[in-house]
Amino acid sequence: MPENGEERTVIRQEFFIIARFPRCIGALDCTHIKIKSSGGADPENYRNRKGFFSYNVQVICDATLKIQNIVCRWPGASHDANIFANSRVRALFETGHFGDSLLVADSGYGIKPYLITPLSRPETQSQHLFNESQLRTRNPVERCFGVWKRRFPI
Repeated sequence: MPENGEERTVIRQEFFIIARFPRCIGALDCTHIKIKSSGGADPENYRNRKGFFSYNVQVICDATLKIQNIVCRWPGASHDANIFANSRVRALFETGHFGDSLLVADSGYGIKPYLITPLSRPETQSQHLFNESQLRTRNPVERCFGVWKRRFPI
């Protein structure tokens, strides 16, 4: 994650160029990385909702698809929001370490002053535009997963 104000300013500008979404320093999401059954006492903890064994890996990337933070220790049955709730990055945002900067994420996460998700039922043109901007700003993390999985196929 960007540690100083200068780095944050550059990343914020790069995200702003995408869809005019202000103050964003990262796009957050999780992806499942397939594994063989871990065996042991609790192998079913690693079976995800799609039925295969995996790690649920949390990634925060910048607008250029550079991974800024990665957490790879949670079994596949873990929910994305729970992984973030127990992350060091969340704790740093809670204490104001990143100032007024924020992250964008999908609707599987709860809204926080530093974590912006799409509106669940947009009605007005402004709300639809907000969701479109939020989605386009969040897109780099989705593209990052695509590049990652194509480069390192299972």
